Amino acid sequence: MEVVMEWFGEFDDQQRNIMLKKLLGQCQLPQMHLLSVAMETQLHKSCPHNCQDLLSWLPTQLSLYILSFLDPVSLCQCSQVSKSWNDLANEPSLWRQFCRLPKYQLSRAGEQKQMINHMSPYIHWKQVFAERYRLRQNWLHGSCTVRTFEGHTQGISCVQFDDTRIVSGSSDKTIKVWNIRTNTPWSVLTLVGHSGTVRCLHLEGNRLVSGSTDANIKVWDLSMQSSWSSIACRVTMIGHTDTVRCLQVDDEKVVSGSYDKTLKIWDIRTGRCRVTLRGHSAAVLCLQFDDNKIVSGSCDKTIKIWNLSLGVCLMTLEGHQDAVTCLQFDAKKIISGSLDSNIKFWCINTGECTSTLDWANSEGHTGVVRCLQADSWRMVSAADDKTLKVWNLESGERLVTLRHHTDGVTCLQFNDSMIVSGSYDKTVKLWDFTTT
Repeated sequence: MEVVMEWFGEFDDQQRNIMLKKLLGQCQLPQMHLLSVAMETQLHKSCPHNCQDLLSWLPTQLSLYILSFLDPVSLCQCSQVSKSWNDLANEPSLWRQFCRLPKYQLSRAGEQKQMINHMSPYIHWKQVFAERYRLRQNWLHGSCTVRTFEGHTQGISCVQFDDTRIVSGSSDKTIKVWNIRTNTPWSVLTLVGHSGTVRCLHLEGNRLVSGSTDANIKVWDLSMQSSWSSIACRVTMIGHTDTVRCLQVDDEKVVSGSYDKTLKIWDIRTGRCRVTLRGHSAAVLCLQFDDNKIVSGSCDKTIKIWNLSLGVCLMTLEGHQDAVTCLQFDAKKIISGSLDSNIKFWCINTGECTSTLDWANSEGHTGVVRCLQADSWRMVSAADDKTLKVWNLESGERLVTLRHHTDGVTCLQFNDSMIVSGSYDKTVKLWDFTTT
């Protein structure tokens, strides 16, 4: 050993490095541990204070840049390492960045509501993100509380809701208004005026528009204050010759679809019919419109795309094996549900069916698909199999199946935090994903 040490002392730096590499190659775990313990003080003799804590001695902006590559869970774990790491990991800009990710963005209305709740005196972005993260996790796992509203004497055919109330239409010919903010399961208001089943509703502010099997459309004013009320039917639109099955409203017009095989465009103020669209060979069951076009689905198993201003059919989509009961579209695609129990995705520009969600391959519905709605990342559908299903819109993966209704689910509407559904079981249910 003395000879080896004598040789090592006579070596130059290059020779010493070669010898150390050879020795390290022969070392096992016990020797490596011994080396690390023995050399720790020597290795850090000329280092700055706390040099092993990289984030503490780097410039703050560089440390934040490194942390910006972490996911939310890892960033939370970093905040538990030390006080300095906690200060860095709680930097508002990091959490605001997470809130901007598409999967954590809320609708415009939902975002405005959340920002108002957190402005005191500044926005706590970590808390804002925590709420959004929990909300998304609840949706992904079906974690929600369910409230039931009872009062209709026959099945529910349509629902709408806003921040304070739910409005439902039923085969009992009435419209009921329910208060979301109270725990009472009983309606606060019943509107009577239709002589048949109320088949469709559209709620916008204090304006409610309803369509019925009596072939009429009614426009209701729901304005109500603590000291006065102006609730009344303001306009009745007469022109369809059979059940009004679907409608949509904006500030100027109502577009309706009927069992009489037509779509009509009405002036919402005067109640006069502007245009009648003919082309379907059977009852019109569903529709949606934007600034340029109307898309409609029918018992004739087709979907038609219409030019809104000219009133002409631009394209007919064929592929469903039975009546098209519900649909929704955006700039790129149409989503449709049918009596054939399938949900189809279509390219809105070419009319090509791009994918199908069915029971066999996608864990889809086993009964007639009655209703669906989609937003930026999820779709919710409901069917005669008594269930609601939440889907990943991009992948088509079924995320969760919701079961609480005791009969087929006929209608639904959802926003960032809740679903409202109606069923043949005569109940309206509110599925709240914020409270678990």
